[in-house]
Amino acid sequence: MERMNRDRGDEKLDPLWAEYRNACPDVEPSPNFMPHMWQRIEAQRGALASSWFRLWAKVWLVATVTLAIVMGAILIPSFQSNSPAYMASYVDVLAAADSANDAVLLPTGETQ
Repeated sequence: MERMNRDRGDEKLDPLWAEYRNACPDVEPSPNFMPHMWQRIEAQRGALASSWFRLWAKVWLVATVTLAIVMGAILIPSFQSNSPAYMASYVDVLAAADSANDAVLLPTGETQ
């Protein structure tokens, strides 16, 4: 039964395959077949897709550079605090740390 259904399907497909072979003949391969095929593919692919990609890449690059400049020149200095701890020199920090520990080194009763 299954064999009969398969044969009936093949009978319907055979004329379709014959029509397809007539519509799309086999290309005779030559030594330049692959290079010519890749040239046609690159010509079709590179025309539109590449130009849009390049345009968007340039737009995002300019936006990124602009944002980095804005952040570096305007935002970062405004967020920095003018705390004396950040403006003190290394010697000032050592002197402040040393004077805080002086009271610990003195014996009890001698605070000066």
